[in-house]
Amino acid sequence: MEIYKRISSGNLIRWSIFYFLPVFVTASEVSLQETVEGFIGGSAVLNCSSEESLITIQHIRVLWRNKYSLNVYEIINGNGSVEEQDQQYKNRVESFPEEYKRGNFSIKLYNLQHTDAGEYSCYIIMKESVLRIVELLIKERPERQLPSEGTNPKPEMIVMFVSILCTGIIFSLSNSATACF
Repeated sequence: MEIYKRISSGNLIRWSIFYFLPVFVTASEVSLQETVEGFIGGSAVLNCSSEESLITIQHIRVLWRNKYSLNVYEIINGNGSVEEQDQQYKNRVESFPEEYKRGNFSIKLYNLQHTDAGEYSCYIIMKESVLRIVELLIKERPERQLPSEGTNPKPEMIVMFVSILCTGIIFSLSNSATACF
């Protein structure tokens, strides 16, 4: 009875898709689409799109998985789903629903961490399945570059500039005051 409840609730089906999909997917198209670089604390867009023009997004399922096959994000029948999402991605992933009809199922990953580095797989499951692989590289944010000493004005130059400016103002005021008399 317990197994029947699991099957009817869909959990067993989701579990089997989650674990056996990489083995049984016979994708008509597989490609290492690109390498994306991101910085710690920043965000990165992981691109995934179908070459096939989509009129309707019904009956299309998109599964985003990380290098350990953890659930990053799912798109089911045109709706983003975070029900089965792995805890480490909670509130850190966004998709672009307005792009689904164009076959674009890219996601944006926020608050990047070192542990986010690695391969991400995007499985587009439709009549002709597609597998896209995106490599995410995480880098430390470069420290803010301070200008070299040669580009900073020296204090004595500032004093000289202010002195000349004040002298010019005083001279022009004295000329205008004598012109009035």
